[in-house]
Amino acid sequence: MHATSVTLLSVAIVGVACFLPTAGDAVLAVWLAPLVAMLGLPHGAADHRFARPLLEPLAGRWWGILFFTWYLLTAACVLISWFVTPAVTIIMFVIASAWHFGIEEPRPAVRTRWQQHLHRLARGGLIIWVPVVFQRDEVYRLFLITSPAESQAEVLAAMSALYACAWLFLGLAAMGCVRQFAMAIASTGRKRRVLMNDSALLLSLAFMFALASPLVSFVVYFCAWHSARGLKRLRRELGETWPQLIKSLAPMTLVAIALISTTTVLLLRMPDLDNTLIRATFLGLSALAVPHLLLHGAWPLLHQLTPTIRPKLLSTGRSA
Repeated sequence: MHATSVTLLSVAIVGVACFLPTAGDAVLAVWLAPLVAMLGLPHGAADHRFARPLLEPLAGRWWGILFFTWYLLTAACVLISWFVTPAVTIIMFVIASAWHFGIEEPRPAVRTRWQQHLHRLARGGLIIWVPVVFQRDEVYRLFLITSPAESQAEVLAAMSALYACAWLFLGLAAMGCVRQFAMAIASTGRKRRVLMNDSALLLSLAFMFALASPLVSFVVYFCAWHSARGLKRLRRELGETWPQLIKSLAPMTLVAIALISTTTVLLLRMPDLDNTLIRATFLGLSALAVPHLLLHGAWPLLHQLTPTIRPKLLSTGRSA
């Protein structure tokens, strides 16, 4: 049902992009920042509850100080890297985000593990690869907004590298889509419906990424698809009702918003409000996303090595 809703939303946005003029940055930025704050940030606001069963056996009652110190230092390093080495930061963050998005998509029907990782990068990175190829100038402009004023050459170098990667990963994504569609035709019943729905979702998102503003595409994909699914999974893993989950995520979400707002006032301001909101949203999100990616990237491996973590996580979630 969720996939169908996002498919219809993507198709509607494609229609708007084709027949109506594109909204200006001021309008998009006013929507971008609040939606990311309300729907994007909360799905990482329970990271400390995932870290507790990992760190508490090692650090005892000091686990919280250890975790939040690591989290904030990692976020600060990411933010600094945007000003020191913007080209490297753009490339590494794009690849890390594509991989993170990809591991939450259906497992690709390939044999080897390295092929799985490549296809996950391809599918998870569609939100990046498609706009880089079909809206290169606009993506370049957005990267310029997020980077220091004197870094045009570095951003251009990063865009050239991403452009080359984008064609490779788009080819892999197309192969995966064709393979999945063939599997859907050969299947029956529920499996066929699931594969067909997923193929329709993939195509509608790809068209939206190619035709709509990258800011609009980002909001739809990150908030309506990635974060919404993440919140549903988080509620299930923590064993909470929706009101309980909202209540438990609210404090850390507000702390994250306060940190981003303070950093914006001190470091990220630009001459106009719309560019300031765009810059603060993407830099703040990237700073908080990297420790989130590291935690959840290591989580499956640690979960395999320590099968007792999951019961501890659930008991922690219910008692928090």
